[in-house]
Amino acid sequence: MIEITFVRHAQTAANAAGVWQGHSDDELSERGLFEAEALGRRLDGHSYDIVVASDLRRASSTAAGGAGFSAESDPAWREIDVGRWEGLSREEVAMSHPDEMAALMRGDEVRLGGAETWQGFCARVDTALAALLARLEEGGRALVVTHGGVVHAVVSELLGFRRRGRPWPMEHVRNTSVTVVTFDESPQLRVLNDATHLETCPPAEESSTLVALMRHGESEANVEERWQGLTDGPLTDQGRRQGAELADWYGPVDHVYTSHLQRARLTAEAFAARHGIGVTVRPDLHEIAFGSWENLTPEEIAARDPEGWSAFRDEHVDVPRGDSGETFVAAVQRLGAAIAEIAAAHMGGRVAVVSHGGVIRGFVGRVVGLDHGTRRRLAGPGNASVSHLRAYTERSVLVDYNLGVA
Repeated sequence: MIEITFVRHAQTAANAAGVWQGHSDDELSERGLFEAEALGRRLDGHSYDIVVASDLRRASSTAAGGAGFSAESDPAWREIDVGRWEGLSREEVAMSHPDEMAALMRGDEVRLGGAETWQGFCARVDTALAALLARLEEGGRALVVTHGGVVHAVVSELLGFRRRGRPWPMEHVRNTSVTVVTFDESPQLRVLNDATHLETCPPAEESSTLVALMRHGESEANVEERWQGLTDGPLTDQGRRQGAELADWYGPVDHVYTSHLQRARLTAEAFAARHGIGVTVRPDLHEIAFGSWENLTPEEIAARDPEGWSAFRDEHVDVPRGDSGETFVAAVQRLGAAIAEIAAAHMGGRVAVVSHGGVIRGFVGRVVGLDHGTRRRLAGPGNASVSHLRAYTERSVLVDYNLGVA
């Protein structure tokens, strides 16, 4: 497996002002210098076989000045060139260049500000990524310090929404956020937009509910690599600590909801106790039901039910797990309905939902447009990890994924 960590540069004056910034070569702001130093502490002790940065100063300064890495300079990792849109806000572009902005929102091929097209920019990023992968051996790791547009180009292709019109199902990545992609048999998004070195969680908004999807702490079945489903097995010693440890670094929430299964419930109770708030148990937040596959390892499932396992694993058929269990689609719909009810009850606030790895990955995948056949483009969330969704009345948007594991 090869691992590439993408980092967006620290804040510039243009970022703070909320205006388009393409190939302009600005220095970091005072806030940006602070962010770069925080990133450096975050990455301290991490080693990479290759470190590369965009040749624009905001990226190279983030890599060298803050993170302390000696990075190769490569213009292929530059931000998209926005031409005459440079220095304008999105609202100003919409007013002064309405036809261009409308074409961009539809997903048409348009030169942004008369300069680079999104399609051409993505081709440049794809070429740079292929060249980097060709230089890495099995087990290799690389760090790329670059720009928000580059991270979106990589992630949108991986998750399959690059060619859609806007708005996209994903928020813009934050300054100095960490995004990790692994490359094995196929690429997989492991971490998205992790800026926990700067703040514990994204801000809430009046028009939406910020939903923090938290996976339960480590269970004994996780250690043994058994598929738990509805099996109500215990946490390990580490798992019993993880709810409180999560609360120690995570900010306040308005309420905590949890699956009824003890591995989630005990994690939620430990988390909530640190914040002095209550817990609401909802059985519809449980893991995918695995039927006769419950509490078996993948190897045991394949031996006992070779036809069902082959249909699921090799042919990507969404069979009821273990004959009497749930399908992927049914489990994701169940969790989605529960989250919609929870979000509607806390509009404008922040809630924690403690659930399970399979349904969290499935629901997040549904938000960005993945289905049963493409669900593995997302890595499974780690124990006691957090993934944020911003739930609006009509749709949800992915904010970040699998925080606390990298």
